[in-house]
Amino acid sequence: MRIASKNSCLKIAIVEDHEDLRELFVDFLTEQGHAVSGFGCADDLDECLAGETVDLLILDLNLPGEDGYSIAKRLRAAHRDIHILMLTARTAVADRLKGYVCGADNYLTKPVSTTELIVVVDSIMRRVVEARERMEHVTVDTARLQLIGPAGSVTLTPPEVLLLKNLAEAPGCKLPYWRMQELLQIEADDNGKGALEVRVSRLKKKMHEVGAPDPAIKSLWKEGYQLCLPVQLLH
Repeated sequence: MRIASKNSCLKIAIVEDHEDLRELFVDFLTEQGHAVSGFGCADDLDECLAGETVDLLILDLNLPGEDGYSIAKRLRAAHRDIHILMLTARTAVADRLKGYVCGADNYLTKPVSTTELIVVVDSIMRRVVEARERMEHVTVDTARLQLIGPAGSVTLTPPEVLLLKNLAEAPGCKLPYWRMQELLQIEADDNGKGALEVRVSRLKKKMHEVGAPDPAIKSLWKEGYQLCLPVQLLH
């Protein structure tokens, strides 16, 4: 087993309906020092991704329900930075091309040796680590109401400062809807939730303007919002 540093550990989701093969991949990549979860279908994967993000998605194509092509296309649109590896018995050039069109970064045909798999995963890991190292902190100057990032600075409203401060200080950088509505003195009903979405959308736009990576803040389905990058608070 390799000893991986926290910065070089990937969060990996494997979608494979063959249970023995899925467990083999999960066990092998876990032994390499990665955080790995296995799923048998798209529904199970979506339930996980509703509250988590992953660095690498390893996909079989022939799955019960939604197939691997559809999953890749959908998640590529929703998660721009995710890496997708298709692992399938389909060997035709047309299948490979379709995989890349749907968003795959790599396409391996079964049977796959563990040596080949780890070479590809290591290549993806290097790109992820480089991206992590390029990520710069965003700073909030609470006194001057300024948001400062690698691309410049913008002025925040007092409610935006309040939201960012509480998100940054919350466990897991997550806040439920009711707490955010309470902070902004918004009614806890459907209208209030809509008003909150507008506030968060404006804040995300400002974070993008100063160079924060996307997504800077993500929605947690039926829960609330999560801050996705380090924020330094200046008082």
